[in-house]
Amino acid sequence: MNIFRNTGCSSGFCPDSCGNSCQDCGNSCQNCGNSCCGMPGCPCTPVCPDTITIGTTITGAPGTEAQVTNSGTPQNPVLNFVIPQGATGPQGPQGPQGPQGPQGLQGVQGEMGMTGPMGPTGPTGPQGPTGPTGSTGPIGPAGAGLETVTSFTPGFPYPRGSMLFYNGSLYQAAVDNPTGTPGSSPDYNLISVAGPTGSAGPTGPTGPTGPQGQQGLQGPTGLQGTEGPTGPTGPTGPQGQQGVAGPTGPTGAEGPTGPTGPQGQQGLQGPAGSAGAQGAEGPTGPTGPTGPQGAAPAVNALYATNTGSQTAASTGDDITFDTNQVEEGSDITHSASSADFSLTQNGLYRITYSAVVTNTSSTGNVGLELQEDGTSIDGSVKEAKVSNTSDPATVGATVLVNVTSAPVTITLNSTEDNTTVTNAAMTIQKLN
Repeated sequence: MNIFRNTGCSSGFCPDSCGNSCQDCGNSCQNCGNSCCGMPGCPCTPVCPDTITIGTTITGAPGTEAQVTNSGTPQNPVLNFVIPQGATGPQGPQGPQGPQGPQGLQGVQGEMGMTGPMGPTGPTGPQGPTGPTGSTGPIGPAGAGLETVTSFTPGFPYPRGSMLFYNGSLYQAAVDNPTGTPGSSPDYNLISVAGPTGSAGPTGPTGPTGPQGQQGLQGPTGLQGTEGPTGPTGPTGPQGQQGVAGPTGPTGAEGPTGPTGPQGQQGLQGPAGSAGAQGAEGPTGPTGPTGPQGAAPAVNALYATNTGSQTAASTGDDITFDTNQVEEGSDITHSASSADFSLTQNGLYRITYSAVVTNTSSTGNVGLELQEDGTSIDGSVKEAKVSNTSDPATVGATVLVNVTSAPVTITLNSTEDNTTVTNAAMTIQKLN
């Protein structure tokens, strides 16, 4: 907005707000508008701004008065407005729903946590009677083709990471012991959606029978899960009140006194009277407070592997492990690419190994064993008989080792010359 200075008007005259004409303002000064300042004797030479700048405009609190402040100068004002907030208007009608956005990318699968140590085995219950043999059911459909994929069973305690088929789609359990059903519960992640069934193609010619594949490796035994805490004992219920004693019967009338007879001889001593009845049991005292729960046992376990090929030229040669997959606690130590596993504390240890072995020079037996400080551990020797030098055989064993004079060194060793070892795995867990 442009407002002109009082130029071109004779003394005592002021331009209007637009500067288009001269107005008589008397002996007062015009205050940059259509009114005068009210100061007699003031020459009619008002100084009005060339340009008014609008500064900030903010909303004040409801019920407050509007305000205008100048953060500039009289010649170049910057007007800042505070406009009070009005009453809230009625809610407008709901707008139409926007289109559904594209499905986001599936997140990467988290790493599977290590399996806790197995709790103690409970007592075996009595065997129930054998039921009648049921009829043979129909042959089920062909499997999905993945060894780790199973059909979904409601209520089954699947571990996290389990692959499940449900209504033709593939899901993965996102948590341990998931609830609900795949597709409707957030405990399952969708991996792939079942596609439409294609039309049957023509039957192709029967191909030649392929060679039998090698036997797969035996997976290592999982680590024992931690024993859950015992729940607190419930309080003993209060003892019931003692029953009311029955009323005493009336006393019979006293008979007349008879004559005094002669004194008789002293009689024999009578038998001892029977023992009095036992008094009533007192009430049970209140149950004391439950003590604090003991701390969970520390987990000491190590799982090492070596998927590469290594040759034990002579009987007793060590087998090395290049990767520590799981390390928990400090009682079991192993350096990568080493054959030595050190048990640093006394206690009971469970040791499991497995590997694929071949004999490149002769047929006969191939095998492995565990040694403690260079001495073979009872029950750890496992051997297999092969017919050809290139035939693989999977061997493995699980033993318990009681360490009473730590530290000791555990190694995996060959039992034959010229033994080739692949896919070796070792699991050691301290039980107490």
